[in-house]
Amino acid sequence: MKEFRELKGNDIFKVSRILSKMDIKIEITEGMTQEQAGAELVLKIFSNLHLAQKEVNEFLGSLTGVTGKEIGELPLSEYLDYIEQFKNIKGIKDFLERASKLTK
Repeated sequence: MKEFRELKGNDIFKVSRILSKMDIKIEITEGMTQEQAGAELVLKIFSNLHLAQKEVNEFLGSLTGVTGKEIGELPLSEYLDYIEQFKNIKGIKDFLERASKLTK
């Protein structure tokens, strides 16, 4: 499995388009911690992956240096490893929260 590259400024625009296509909006309630908000956002994203399959595959490919088509054709266990690796990128929850604000 290839390593993910560091997230870059242009990635926020790609993710914003993906979140918009998935119609992801996060509701921050009073007393909600950043960790809780991030966990809710990640859950919503992974519940709606099917709405932006091509875009998600292309984004994952751009992070690993392969095409979206190659990502989509991975064996399921390896694909899920990539998803898991993405979820564990340092700072990803903050990145996703900020990107989701751009879709409002």
